[in-house]
Amino acid sequence: MPGFFIPSVEADKQEEAYEQIARFIGAAPRAVNDRVFSMTWRHNRTVWTATVGEKLRGVETVVTGRGRDRREREVPRHSDDTVLAIFPGTPGLIAHDNKSRMWNLPILTGESWNIVKFG
Repeated sequence: MPGFFIPSVEADKQEEAYEQIARFIGAAPRAVNDRVFSMTWRHNRTVWTATVGEKLRGVETVVTGRGRDRREREVPRHSDDTVLAIFPGTPGLIAHDNKSRMWNLPILTGESWNIVKFG
């Protein structure tokens, strides 16, 4: 697991940028050893994964038919938004660069799992 970082921010400005992001989205800053690298949550029929420094990606379960004709298939989803910081909780908050304009800023998540902290 990588050490804590914020993408595209100089090494000596990481803490300052983290504080600014937290303040901007209304999140409580976390201690260095409690910061989250990756997290998964469900939005409607799509399970999304946010990983700091990566684009958002998900898998949508598409259901067609009914009864014996019911079929489910998984369709990959993604957005061009790069994750900047993750603040788990209820709701969880995900700061991103908003390139796709698909998501609100921050993304509000419901229950989350697969929470991985920085190493």
